[in-house]
Amino acid sequence: MILSTEVGRKRARVVAVFAAVPFAALSALGVATSATASQPSDDHKVTYCHATHSATNPFVIVTSDKVGVVRAHQNHQDLEDVIPEFDWWLAGQSGHFAGQGDDPEAFIANGCVAEEYPS
Repeated sequence: MILSTEVGRKRARVVAVFAAVPFAALSALGVATSATASQPSDDHKVTYCHATHSATNPFVIVTSDKVGVVRAHQNHQDLEDVIPEFDWWLAGQSGHFAGQGDDPEAFIANGCVAEEYPS
């Protein structure tokens, strides 16, 4: 009787090992796939100067999705936002935003603060 119990335990171990192999293989495959997947990029975002209507802080620097800018900010606040030109795409559609404001790149590079000239 002792012999049959030992055989039963060995069989149970073998079955457990064979049952675990597919799960281990799938886990390894998942790790390999996630390691080689491309990381999301910021090429769908744009940085611009958002008008606040504040006397002490008239603009803040914002980075957001290009399509969101096209849909919401291009005609927002009497065209006071300063936005550089960019190309956008969404679900097979693409377009070009021509920019908004005087010299947006320089204004953004200056922290959304107008340069002061000596008088």
